[in-house]
Parts: sequence; C-alpha cells; structure tokens
Amino acid sequence: MSTYSISQLAALAGVSVRTLHHYDAIGLLQPAGRSSGGYRLYNEQQVLQLQQILMFRELEYPLAQIQQIMQTPDYDLTHCLRQQQQLLAGRIAHLQRLQSMLDFTIQQQESSSMTTSSQLFNQFSQATLREEAVQRWGESEIRQSEQQLAQLSTEQQQLLAQEGEQIARGLAQCLHLPADAAEVQLWAVRQHQWLQHYGPCPLQRLVMLGDLYVSDARFQAYYDRFGAGTAVLLRDALHWYAASQSAH
Repeated sequence: MSTYSISQLAALAGVSVRTLHHYDAIGLLQPAGRSSGGYRLYNEQQVLQLQQILMFRELEYPLAQIQQIMQTPDYDLTHCLRQQQQLLAGRIAHLQRLQSMLDFTIQQQESSSMTTSSQLFNQFSQATLREEAVQRWGESEIRQSEQQLAQLSTEQQQLLAQEGEQIARGLAQCLHLPADAAEVQLWAVRQHQWLQHYGPCPLQRLVMLGDLYVSDARFQAYYDRFGAGTAVLLRDALHWYAASQSAH
C-alpha cells in the first residue's frame, strides 16, 4: 500500500499543508501513522477520505457537518460516494440550465428579438428561493430535500412538476366550492402527498406553506394564473385538511 507524506498528499489533492494540519487537529482526517522522524504518513484510505472531504466542501457542506457524516458508526464509503454523485449530478443539471439560459440570451441578443425579461432570470429565481427556504426551514432540511430529488430521474422530476401544476388546475375548477368540500379536500390531500416528494411535510409545516401561498406574491401569482382566488382556496383547504387530520 502506498504511503504519502503530508506534503505529498497536499500536492496530490491540491490543498495546503496547513489545511491538512487543521483537519488533523480537529480529528477530521488523521494520518495512518508517523515516520521514524515523527512526520505524518497517510495511506490510500486517507486519500479516499480526503477526496470525500473535498467533495463535500465543493458541495458547500461545513466542516462540522462533514465530520458528523464521516464519523457516524454506520458510515459507508461506497454509499457516501453514491450520495455525492447524486448531489453533484443535481448541481451539474442546475449549471446546465444556467448555461441554457445564457445561450438563450445570447441568441436573442444576436437576433435582436428579445422576448420577455422574466425569461432572463428563470434559473436565478431557483437560487433565490433556495436561499429563502434555507432561512425558513434550515440547511439540513433543504439538503435532505435536494438529496431526495437527486434520486429521481429527469423524467420523474418532470412528472412531479406536472403533478403540481395539475393540482393547481384542479383547484381552479373548484373556486365555486368551499374549502371543506369533498372535491376540494381531495386536491388538498394530493397537494400534501406531492409536497412530501420534496421532503418531510408535517401538518404544521403544511399550514405554514398554505399561508405562504397567499402571503408571498410570487406563489400567489403562480396559483392565481390558473384562476383568481386559487391561492386562497388552496390555503383554506390545507388549513381545513390539517385541522381535520389533527383531530383524528
């Protein structure tokens, strides 16, 4: 098995020796042993661990969370590699969408036929919504949701988006009904089930989301484009649904 000095490992990974000293000091990446002169020595296992750490850093994980993941009793290297592969695939897909957005803008500029300005910001709005979601629900919750979505194929994600739109269209056809009507409640159930594809959605959060659909102008505009009042009906339906479930 190959061994590396700290300077060799730093050069191999493209990090500083000081970084490896810090990882050792906090117990994140410790050497396999020491040379007769007392210098740190690393083997292939530490090389793989360092790759894990640096990949998590690329995915913007804080060191404390990386350490927690890698030091859990049931930590499995292969499983972790697959998880990182899925997260990276999601990041790549997002960057590809950004590239497509820029390609579109360049094409419109060159042809002097610019369309609606909202198209210029379609993908940036996702980043904005993510930042707001992190502030509202916490980083770990959002990462769990992203990991859950990363396990879906592109086709499955498209079907999921279509389901969300179908629910909105269905509710728009029920604007003449009260929130507790059976037909409206069927859409509320589907909305709850749909939201759970993105991560855990307890009833308390469901109510908060219902409020958000009305209080946030962006969400209200999204739902009300199917019919004025759809956002309010969805909020009221989710409130009634959550109350009825809590009573059981």
